[in-house]
Amino acid sequence: MTFTKEDGLIQRVALLNQAITIHVNQLFDSPHINSTNYFYLLKLLDYPEITQSNFSALVKLNQSTITRAINTLVKNGYIDKLSSDDKRSALLKLTPLGKETALSIKEKVEELNQYLLPDQSDSQMVQLLEEMEQRLDKLDQKNPEKN
Repeated sequence: MTFTKEDGLIQRVALLNQAITIHVNQLFDSPHINSTNYFYLLKLLDYPEITQSNFSALVKLNQSTITRAINTLVKNGYIDKLSSDDKRSALLKLTPLGKETALSIKEKVEELNQYLLPDQSDSQMVQLLEEMEQRLDKLDQKNPEKN
């Protein structure tokens, strides 16, 4: 991957995303886990037994995208969908295989994070990413019909 001085921020982020996606896909040795769905397992590790509607609000992705990914992870034995008090929304929970896989993924992702940005805790890069996220959130609030 080579950047040129003509490449703007968005192009560079897109190229970095592509490179990271390829690398992340190579990291995981679990069947049916890739750069698209590993994130769901990590979030369920952080938020065990969350309703699907609350999970959707947490990850801020399109509902149909989330449903497809969750159904695939259920089908492959990583997540259980249980009845919840709210009959409109299932309770999501990692299976033992899902928890074991999520812990392995978390370790590999943390190693990659450490490699890419060794001093994350006091990093200007982290601060810059947080600021960009906040600015994008403001844009989303100004244009809610595009979400």
